[in-house]
Amino acid sequence: AMLGLVGQPRLQKYIQKELGSKSTLGGTATNLVASAVVSPIYVVATNPLSRLEVIMQTNAINGKSITVGEAVKEMGADMAKFGMRGVFRGQGIGIAKAIVSLTLFHEGRIAIAGAFRDS
Repeated sequence: AMLGLVGQPRLQKYIQKELGSKSTLGGTATNLVASAVVSPIYVVATNPLSRLEVIMQTNAINGKSITVGEAVKEMGADMAKFGMRGVFRGQGIGIAKAIVSLTLFHEGRIAIAGAFRDS
């Protein structure tokens, strides 16, 4: 989360400066581009924990909870069978979700900051 919260505003300013001088993109569009650049980095950095979370949640649905150690073993088996794809399975949608949520978060932050500035 720290990468998105800290990196995205700096990156957005850089993208606004670069794209703003060379295109007609507005603040929301540059925010979306900045989120699209930061989100895959964030997802790669946090994905192993997300994968463990999914393994533990889906096993709990089957009626029995598993420990973190058992989930790590299952992730290890996925890695043995599928390589790194075993760890990063299903993260295309994770990246899309991160882009949307990070963009909406920063748009909300900008709107709230503007409302307080105007008052």
